[in-house]
Amino acid sequence: MAGTRLIAVLLAALAVSPAAAHAELTSAGEMYDPGAIASIDLTLPPASVEALEEDPTGEYVEGTFKIAETGGTPGSVGTYSAPLTVGIRLKGGHGSFEPLSGKAAFKIKFNEFVKGQKFLGLKKMTLNNMAQDPSMTHEVIAYDLFRAVGITAPRTGFANVTVNGENYGVHMNVEPLDDVFLEAHYGELEDNQHLYEGEWRIDVEADDLASFEVDEGDDGDLSDLEALIAAAAAPDPPSFSTRMAAIADLEQMALMWGVERYIAHWDGYSGEPNNYYLFSRSTGIFEMLPWGTDTTWTNWWMAFTGKGGLLFEQCVADDPCLALFRAAVETAWKASLALDPGARVSSIAALLAPWQALEAEPRRPHDAEEVEDGIADVVEFLDQRPQFAAKWLKEGLDDEDEPPPGAPAPATETTGPPAPRPAYPLSPRIEVDRSQLARGLLITKFWAPAAGEVSQVGRIAVPKGMHRACETERRVAGASTVELRCQLSEAARARLTRQRLTLWLTTSALPDGAEPSSLRRAVVLPRQSE
Repeated sequence: MAGTRLIAVLLAALAVSPAAAHAELTSAGEMYDPGAIASIDLTLPPASVEALEEDPTGEYVEGTFKIAETGGTPGSVGTYSAPLTVGIRLKGGHGSFEPLSGKAAFKIKFNEFVKGQKFLGLKKMTLNNMAQDPSMTHEVIAYDLFRAVGITAPRTGFANVTVNGENYGVHMNVEPLDDVFLEAHYGELEDNQHLYEGEWRIDVEADDLASFEVDEGDDGDLSDLEALIAAAAAPDPPSFSTRMAAIADLEQMALMWGVERYIAHWDGYSGEPNNYYLFSRSTGIFEMLPWGTDTTWTNWWMAFTGKGGLLFEQCVADDPCLALFRAAVETAWKASLALDPGARVSSIAALLAPWQALEAEPRRPHDAEEVEDGIADVVEFLDQRPQFAAKWLKEGLDDEDEPPPGAPAPATETTGPPAPRPAYPLSPRIEVDRSQLARGLLITKFWAPAAGEVSQVGRIAVPKGMHRACETERRVAGASTVELRCQLSEAARARLTRQRLTLWLTTSALPDGAEPSSLRRAVVLPRQSE
């Protein structure tokens, strides 16, 4: 019934006559309106195209940028802004990266080549290709919910992007987290403040101190982060809440984790950890800010506790912090119901449909059927998750009582019969040993759930696409911790002698008599001296 209602809403919305073309944009806020869509035109000279094909996610290259509002349809593009010389590079992880020959995602830096230049007060722009979100709605409704409960989170909008006159399709325009963003929410930054970016498997631990990206603040003074790491590791006082009180806003962090877990953000801090920022206030107290929510709103059965980042695991093991987290889950549940994200999903689907129809191979990551299925997944999540949350809050089920991420939904009157073969998903936690990189060897460990074949493939971005940088496989006799050794290719090893390297790993398992499963993770490998 939910799907039928959604289709009816979409058809009604599409029948509305298009609005007239808008005038030139006058404020950044106009770009961050999920109920509208802008048109962005990028121009890259041949030298910049060649540089991006050689090193897509490295240095910014020179290009030009201009943007126009639209009336909501491809035929209603308004007046473009004056062209600006900007820095452009590609972005994305293993599941979302696309080269220029595909539906590339972009980072734009307005002051890269023109000192002090801003656009509508912005220094940067992030354009996600939504390759992992066929519904094209996950980020909008995720950040809506974060903001609704009081978590500082980016705004979002949509833009159809062209590059050198070629259509690159609909992109998500996500507000960057930088000093402009922070000053808008917290006021002028002081010298002792920092914004740290946490990527895949980087956590609040001593070994990871140098792995954090210092996006804002003095990168020569990390004393605030060192203090946070020390507090997390301190044996005394034994109470996590007590020893963190002077260094972390646990109520704010628990609220963020409550939203993450409610929307099934397995790729966030309370999951991998991944996709988060640490912001140190002028008082020395840390907050945590969300990012990378494109894979949310799909696994409605995802557990509320279990493996996650160090701070999250310590929180749910500490009674006062666990109480904060349980209250946060309830807050997220009730706020989601009040927001009515289903209405937002249907309006977005109607807005984007005529633009999606313009996308063509090789730049269309999802066909019409996949888009429809993606929307149906979100609708199912919105139907099922509130009941799942209510049951957890009432009964306090342990993780063992809940289906693991990736498992088929339990058989009910609405979800149909179970899969003919059982699902034994891989553990979402993969440990990476970088100690043998100088020899060109990447070692990973993970939990395989049953006897069968396991394999791993690593890829790096190269001109015209992705290069297979390592590949390995082995058989396991039963459920166990598996160690895989993946020998890097000469091309990957050569790149590592020049710069740090992002390796996109796909780890797969084919258990005997069970459904196959796989995990995709981005691993940052540090530069190795020759």
